[in-house]
This record gives sequence, C-alpha cells and structure tokens, in this order.
Amino acid sequence: MISHYSTCNRTLTGLLLILLVSACATTSQPVDFYTLSPATIAAEPESRTANCRDTVIGIGPVLWPRYLDRPQIVTRLSPNRVSFDEFHRWAGPLEEDFERVLIDNLSRQLQTDYVFNYPGKLPYKPRYRVQIHIDQFDGQPGDAVTLKAFWAVVDQPEGKEPALHESLIRQATAGEGYEAMVAAASEAVAELSRRIAAEVSARCALPPGR
Repeated sequence: MISHYSTCNRTLTGLLLILLVSACATTSQPVDFYTLSPATIAAEPESRTANCRDTVIGIGPVLWPRYLDRPQIVTRLSPNRVSFDEFHRWAGPLEEDFERVLIDNLSRQLQTDYVFNYPGKLPYKPRYRVQIHIDQFDGQPGDAVTLKAFWAVVDQPEGKEPALHESLIRQATAGEGYEAMVAAASEAVAELSRRIAAEVSARCALPPGR
C-alpha cells in the first residue's frame, strides 16, 4: 500500500509541475503596447488655409462602438467575427489616442494652432465643430485596416444643419505583424484628416454668412 500511495503522490506531483510550467509559459509572454502616430501630411495650399489661421476648431464629440472600448487590439477575422489579442494592446485609451493624432494632423494641414478637443475647457469659442461617429476601426495583420466613420462640420454661430459625410477607408499594411497594422491604422486616420481638412478649409474660404 505504501508503494501504491507513493506512486500516486509522485504522479500527482508530476502533473502539478506540468500544469505550473504550462501556466508560467503562458503568462510569461511579454505584452507589446502600441500608439497611433501623426502622419507627414502636406499642408493645404496657403490660399485655402489663410482664412483658417485664426479659426478655432473643436473636435468632438467622437462616438465609438462598444467593441473597441478595450485595451486589446481588435482584429477582424470575418465580417461577423473579431478577436481581442491579449498580448498586443493599446498603450492608452484608443479614443484619446485617435483624437490626439487627428488634432495634430488637422493642425498641421490647416496651418493653425487652434484645433482643440470638444467639449472641454477650450480657451476660445469654436467657429466650427467636427462631429465624428466611428463605425469600424479594425484590421488584420499582414492585410489591411478599415476605418469607417460618419462625420460633419458644424457651423457653430450659424447653427445650420450640417452635411453628413461617410468615409470608408481601407489602408493596406506594409508588412506583417501588429506594428505594421498599427502604422496602417495611423495612415487611415491621416486620410480621414485630409478629408476633414478639405471640408474645413472650404468653409473657411466662404464669406461670412454663407
């Protein structure tokens, strides 16, 4: 009997060691963190941005789908299936990172320092406000990133009904892996910035009251 119990104990100990090693191997995988980056964007022609130099522009609110409200990077497996990667995460809230990069892009493209988050403690009252609804912002490593957004430029003083724009941007990745995917996501935000900047600069060029 003693020999039988000893054999059982050794077997159980061996199984526990295997489970412990397996758990350690799983949890020891390092987590990589990523951020979006502003793009090198050519400024609009000065003739189109001159009237925007002193124009205050508010960005927001920016509405996001619930499935993106998480630190894990979301990959699209099929039209109806997504995956959340535990070992590839955003370094901070994606919404804040997106707005930071969008504001940076618009500031440089419109050649103005008066682009701010809205609502918030703005130092000036905005002349225009950009409302954005993000419908999709995900992708697949080694393939592409898709950004689908609905947006409008609101004329604050005039209070006119804004024209709603739909932007569906598909940016191919330049390589494999998540870093290339995040770089493609940054390029997608840059393209959205270009479209918004074109609309805002056209508004700035209009005579007052138009």
